[in-house]
Amino acid sequence: MDDAAWNDYADGTGRKSLFHRHEWERAFGFYGLPCERLAAVRQGRMVGILPLVWQRSIVFGNHLVSLPWFDAAGVLGDDAEAREALIDEARNVARQRGARSLQLRQTEPLDPSLPVRTDKVLMRLELEPDPDSLWKRFSPKVRNQVRKAEKSGLAVERGGAELLVPFYEVYSENMRDLGSPPHHREFFRAVFEAFADRTRIYVVRLEGRAIGAGWTMAGGDCLEIPWASSLRRYNHLCVNHSMYWAIISDACRRRFGRFHFGRSTRDSGTYHFKKQWGAEPVQLYWHTLRTDGRTVGPPKSAQESYGWATRAWSRLPLRVARWLGPKIIAKVP
Repeated sequence: MDDAAWNDYADGTGRKSLFHRHEWERAFGFYGLPCERLAAVRQGRMVGILPLVWQRSIVFGNHLVSLPWFDAAGVLGDDAEAREALIDEARNVARQRGARSLQLRQTEPLDPSLPVRTDKVLMRLELEPDPDSLWKRFSPKVRNQVRKAEKSGLAVERGGAELLVPFYEVYSENMRDLGSPPHHREFFRAVFEAFADRTRIYVVRLEGRAIGAGWTMAGGDCLEIPWASSLRRYNHLCVNHSMYWAIISDACRRRFGRFHFGRSTRDSGTYHFKKQWGAEPVQLYWHTLRTDGRTVGPPKSAQESYGWATRAWSRLPLRVARWLGPKIIAKVP
């Protein structure tokens, strides 16, 4: 597979898809997860791509996903013929791998007859060239909470790999408290090394201690934040407001056109948090196809399937959660 041609297609006009880039193969390789990159070619020209990751475990099953852990990185194609060819080949690869299902995460729906989950939305904020202009669009509540964070003595640090350790300390503790297994710290190092020129890490500190952290990545004219966390015992200081305002105002100065807050379940607490900044929901379509041809309903979320496990996880000692978490998250879509 020609990596340069692949990225040229992912970065094409109207796409600019960070999560389709070939460098993710290196990051997934940290966990030893096999990647399949399918390309549709017509008359010597690439007309579609589909990245897939193979995950299998006794607990979570055997499946191909495009892509695990992220909002959407599904079928990209110039036309219906290219998209259908990619889906057909993905089914063949899934069968060859012995996978029972194929999950395609899309920002646009595929065939309406395919089972689809639509409870997730991507929250998108349109930016301004001048952060002051954007500030005026915010509600008084948001502006007051940002000011409260400033008066609380919070300081936001920006940087690169040197902030990986404080980022991970905050991230892993927050994930434990949420009842979710964290990634390994070295997974983040692998991501940073693959995307060093696109990544900026933010750390919020109180009297020198890291209490909030965000991981941002550039994708065309859009700034993504695939991971963001804060320590819940400091919520009264509006840590997230301090961090997001620093990130968003920087995004304006760096001339990004959009900021993606990431996915949320519609009408959830995180949905309303992102909505108050002026972000608008973009529907996500997560299609699941059975390789045996049987029809299945929309896949359940991890919370729906393993709610008891998330409650137990939140009670684990942090050291145990950091050790055990990566062994689990590597198998979870």
